[in-house]
Amino acid sequence: MTHLTYKKITEPNSDQISAITNGLNRFGLEQTEGESPERLALVCESDDTKVIGGAIGHSLRERFYLTQLWVAEAYRSRGIGTELMTQVEAVAKARNCKDIVVDTLNAKAVPFYQRLGYKVYLINKNYLLGFDWYFLIKESD
Repeated sequence: MTHLTYKKITEPNSDQISAITNGLNRFGLEQTEGESPERLALVCESDDTKVIGGAIGHSLRERFYLTQLWVAEAYRSRGIGTELMTQVEAVAKARNCKDIVVDTLNAKAVPFYQRLGYKVYLINKNYLLGFDWYFLIKESD
């Protein structure tokens, strides 16, 4: 057997991160018989083309996973997040997804998602000291 060395690295470089991520992704593709996620990024820009909000996610096996939703603080409460979610839901529907899943550590975001029809299906209490981890789902129309 080859001699193995284990290293604790507090600031991994991009090659180290890529090696681990790519290895995990290859394993995942084997498990899904080669079916890979279809990615999505939606961007909201101001008049000067500055990104002031966006959504990132992917669909796989009839489910859409929203991994990130962000609106710059100065632009919040203007319907931008709602519009981004409307567009995410339209993409999910076009991709024949049966539901959309989102998770957040931001307790203040939960009522926003609930107003859009998402239901909390799991709360991991005190996941991160002082923060609960919320999992929400919305079935497609």
